[in-house]
Amino acid sequence: MDIARIHGQTQTSTDLHGPEGRESARLPSVQVRARPCSSVRAPESLAGRPGWLFWLAFAVALAARLAWLDVRPLHHDEGVNAWFLWDLLEGRGYSYNPEAFHGPFLYFAGWLPGRLLGLGTVALRLPVALASALMVPLLLPLRRRMGAAGITGAAWLLALSPSLIDYGRDFIHETYLAVLTLALVAVGSVWLETRRRRDLLLAAAVVALLFTVKETAVLTVAGLAVAAGAASWFAAGPGGWRGWWSARVPRGRDLGLAAAIFAAIWILFFTTFFTNPKGLADSVRAFLPWVQKGVQGSGHEKPWTYFPEVLLRFEALTVVAALGGAAVAVRRRDPWGIFCAVWFAGQLALYSAIPYKTPWLMINIVLPGALTAGVLFREVAIRPLPVAVRGCLAAVLIAGLGWCAWRAADVSVRRYDDPALDLVYSDTSREVWDLLAFVRAAAARDHDPDGVTLTAYLASRWPLPWYLRDLPNNEWKTQVEGQPSDAILLADRDQEASLSPLLRRGYRRKRFLLRPGVEVDVWVRGDLWGPPAANR
Repeated sequence: MDIARIHGQTQTSTDLHGPEGRESARLPSVQVRARPCSSVRAPESLAGRPGWLFWLAFAVALAARLAWLDVRPLHHDEGVNAWFLWDLLEGRGYSYNPEAFHGPFLYFAGWLPGRLLGLGTVALRLPVALASALMVPLLLPLRRRMGAAGITGAAWLLALSPSLIDYGRDFIHETYLAVLTLALVAVGSVWLETRRRRDLLLAAAVVALLFTVKETAVLTVAGLAVAAGAASWFAAGPGGWRGWWSARVPRGRDLGLAAAIFAAIWILFFTTFFTNPKGLADSVRAFLPWVQKGVQGSGHEKPWTYFPEVLLRFEALTVVAALGGAAVAVRRRDPWGIFCAVWFAGQLALYSAIPYKTPWLMINIVLPGALTAGVLFREVAIRPLPVAVRGCLAAVLIAGLGWCAWRAADVSVRRYDDPALDLVYSDTSREVWDLLAFVRAAAARDHDPDGVTLTAYLASRWPLPWYLRDLPNNEWKTQVEGQPSDAILLADRDQEASLSPLLRRGYRRKRFLLRPGVEVDVWVRGDLWGPPAANR
């Protein structure tokens, strides 16, 4: 029998929900294995609507993600993603490419904002930033398990997480994966309590959308499944977990409808709404190349200690609170807490074991860490602690959140292109603004600005093609061919020997930093060079 349902029938004593899991309330004559009921729901007195602190966390999350959203130039990956969205908006279509790029969700989610707001930097990043902030209200369905204190504490960790803020301001896929993962946990939790068909169908839709975001959704679903198995074992005991799960298997009709919704979303998205039938086969074939990249590293290989080290440098508050929450969950034999703790540990272990590592993958570890920390906040709210102790704990939490805010501002706004910060990963240098201004000024000096030709010889070029797409005559190559005669040339430093004869033909050169370790030489025809002050 569903423990949550029993709980709903016995609300005559709050002792039932107490920190020691006392059984002083009258239970109906049903045989269940005794467990602390706080493991299934938070005490009714603590599971009500969250107060102003929760909504303040939401406001802070919005402000942290929306402020100065265009302060840094687009990352390499953002430039590529923006180009795909531009193609979609311009009617050139979109076809899923499993060899080099992730799923279609990012582009379809950006289609309407792009149509309404254009394709400026703020418009590109706005949907991702809003989705990242919406992780806070997505905690609301979990208040029956975490209590108002639990979801409020978790809300502040998510709101001021340096990694969630930093990558929640980028037009990349990872934030959507984290948001949909939290949505799945929330709606799955509601369905386990209500058994409503609509909740099951919503969960099926969310799972399908997860897979349209990124192929690493497999790791997310695997981590959730292992965590759910561990939670069920704690809920029903070693001999009863199979019965615990069999009581929760959806009815045949409901399961069929859920499968149909899952399939419909999968097919619609990967075939680009039936305009690319090949995308359906590609969606299945995609897992092989990405497994190979994960195993081989593909230039992004790092030691297994990478994520623990970066977590401690940027998410120390969440890690420490999560460890406390995990300890509470084990001590209380709390299935919800065990679920969060195993999910947190499982994601950390999975992503650490795979050689391929980039820092934005870390947000898939931070999310379950924040929920596990919520178990600790719930425990502190339940316990009758002295006022002085509560004051000290509050002071530590406020100091920790202040540190998180400082780290987030430092990496997202102040030193966004400083490779000394672990979260800065091949980010575009702020010098690109000078490069773009220099190129446009040179083009404007021509007697026919619309006829100016630009050719780039760059192995690593993004986001420059995106920013210079409005120049009517540009071409992008990797190697110098023959004797270039274009008005403006962009080239890697290793092309210098091939282009140096241009100096005798009146060309001038200026060097800019595109990203750490990648410099770009801008060669300009002599008549477009401009006065000395303009070329400093």
